[in-house]
Amino acid sequence: MVMTEMLALPEGCIAAVISFTTPRDACRLACVSTTFRSATDSDGVWDRFLPPEYSSSSSSSSTTWSALRKKELYFRTCHNLIHNGKMSFWFDLQSGKNCYMISARELNIVDGDDIYDWCWYSIPEAKHRFHIPNCRFPEVVQRCDISPLEIGGKITTSLLSPMTTYVAYLVFTGNCIWLGKEDPVEAVVGLAGSNNCQNRTIYFYREHQDRHKDGFFPKKRVDGWVEIELGEFFNEGDEEGELLMTIETGNKEYLLVQGIEIRPKKE
Repeated sequence: MVMTEMLALPEGCIAAVISFTTPRDACRLACVSTTFRSATDSDGVWDRFLPPEYSSSSSSSSTTWSALRKKELYFRTCHNLIHNGKMSFWFDLQSGKNCYMISARELNIVDGDDIYDWCWYSIPEAKHRFHIPNCRFPEVVQRCDISPLEIGGKITTSLLSPMTTYVAYLVFTGNCIWLGKEDPVEAVVGLAGSNNCQNRTIYFYREHQDRHKDGFFPKKRVDGWVEIELGEFFNEGDEEGELLMTIETGNKEYLLVQGIEIRPKKE
């Protein structure tokens, strides 16, 4: 009876109701009838599901792909897990370039399987213990010893958009920063086998101030995590190689790491 009454409503009303559900629910409701399918495909529904920066009310909504239907825009911007769930892929809407995040499990972490050096947590457990924000992957890792820290990540350059400057970021929680420590950390970004790598000194614990414009300090993200720039890389796209990113420090760093993100540099 309730469904019959719903089907009697104007399509716009059905779409308005569906917009208060979730993308998963909307896809399921599309299977109910042709009326529901038409309603769930409407821009009004998927505009509610899009991140604020991509919605119609956002000043940045006039992007390279502004002509796309909102449903297609949503599925292009959402984070898709690839490589057996160990990497996340999405598009940067302003540039149309490829973006990736390499999960902590996919990173090369020295002594990462040593339970005395690193602790691996499933997301439910990490949320309970550390109240972490939402995560793209099923687990995160925490540094829990005082021995030197070394983390490395790599990605095939053919996956990246050609003729594009990328920036690599370490993404971790903000629970362990803002402690006033000034110990420097060394980061290196560059092609494997190349002498033209970018070396950078970064600080995990120094609070980011407006006067610092170099990006070498922690910065809180919209999603609740914290990121820090590791370095830049220009991908010419004319040959295949591996982009390497490493972080090294001999100091005690209680980091809770989600992964390394690679995205186009903002102009």
